[in-house]
Amino acid sequence: MWREARPPPTACGRHCLQSASAADLSWFSDMRNMFVILNPVAGKSDASAIRRALEHRFVSGTWAYEVYETTGEERIADVVRAALDRGFDMFVAAGGDGTVSGVASGLARRGIPMGIIPVGTGNALARELGIPVSIEGALALLTERHDTVDIDAIRTGDRFFVLNLGVGISALTMRDTERQDKRQFGVIAYIWTGVSKLFGVQPHRFTVEVDGQTVRVHASEIAVANSGAMGDPSFRWGPDVRLDDGRLDVCIVRARTAIDYLRVTRAVLLGQQRRSPNIHCLSAERNVSISSDRPLPVQADGELVGHTPVQMELVSGAVRVIVPATDDRRQVLSFVGEK
Repeated sequence: MWREARPPPTACGRHCLQSASAADLSWFSDMRNMFVILNPVAGKSDASAIRRALEHRFVSGTWAYEVYETTGEERIADVVRAALDRGFDMFVAAGGDGTVSGVASGLARRGIPMGIIPVGTGNALARELGIPVSIEGALALLTERHDTVDIDAIRTGDRFFVLNLGVGISALTMRDTERQDKRQFGVIAYIWTGVSKLFGVQPHRFTVEVDGQTVRVHASEIAVANSGAMGDPSFRWGPDVRLDDGRLDVCIVRARTAIDYLRVTRAVLLGQQRRSPNIHCLSAERNVSISSDRPLPVQADGELVGHTPVQMELVSGAVRVIVPATDDRRQVLSFVGEK
């Protein structure tokens, strides 16, 4: 579901509100209170540069903002929920997909809009939604004309994820890619780690339950995709996997040899996943569970979240995200799905 937002006036930092006199606060009822969650070590980002950009963008007007820098020790969703109780009515995730996921989890089912300043390694959700990947462009989107879209989410336990959940090579890749390599080489660091895993990982025996239907398979990867994005724009789980389609695509990858993996890569690059003998996809509209012959790491939105077994459910329209406006009202999600 898409909504158009009128362009608000140029915005203001919280220090402006604190220095204003009582007479100057006649416009307070129209003030937007923005809470920014900034991951200072995401990708190649410079936290001080982001703070300067915020100060430059929000120099006067009817906005107030507060910045929270993550430490890696907290649960971002809990930080967001505490800020909701303080009356903030817009939240901005400044970081990578893990930061975005944490903010989205805290906002799930609240109807409060989330903006994204994509400064991580992959920035898959931002790219999927057409959000500018430059700091200035992303900030301009927040204060100028834009739309909002309600996207689906994957819920497991008390956490919500917006991109995908995977067991197999993807989780091993996330686990073993060093932070320094991600900052230095970006997405290439993930690709290098993933390739190094291909020749040392044997398929596992999985039991997958999709909306009550059970299948038992040997596979090297089980991916539950809410978004088609796989990190790099060239790689997608499928041309018809969308963030707002009310379903999850469960992709079972069977690959054992180098030739198998080359076939999988070719099918992904050509958008022929549904025709590949090495990839089998199921559709879920309610819930999915995955168990394995032994505990295996599980990743969700690029972060390790535990081990198998894992249960999850689809939550439609869970998170409201600020996205670029489109004059012809054609949804950005449809455009991405057609690529």
